[in-house]
Amino acid sequence: MVNKNNNANAVGAGIMGAVVGATVGAAAVVLSDAKNRKKIEKKFNEYKKDGQKMVSDFKGKVEEMTTEGKGKVEAVKKDLKK
Repeated sequence: MVNKNNNANAVGAGIMGAVVGATVGAAAVVLSDAKNRKKIEKKFNEYKKDGQKMVSDFKGKVEEMTTEGKGKVEAVKKDLKK
């Protein structure tokens, strides 16, 4: 029973190695063409710009909510002192 599991693990590892190797090989072929590299670089820069905008927008929202929350806390403090 132990041998069956070891054989299954070996087969799985072999298949995984073949898949990874094929993926790396395909990526190497795609990246070997300068035109493809430029397309990939352009898309990467677009996604990077979009991601940076999302982070910036998120930071703005967090700052806005923090300011609003501080204002509400101060209002509650005033009400409690009355």
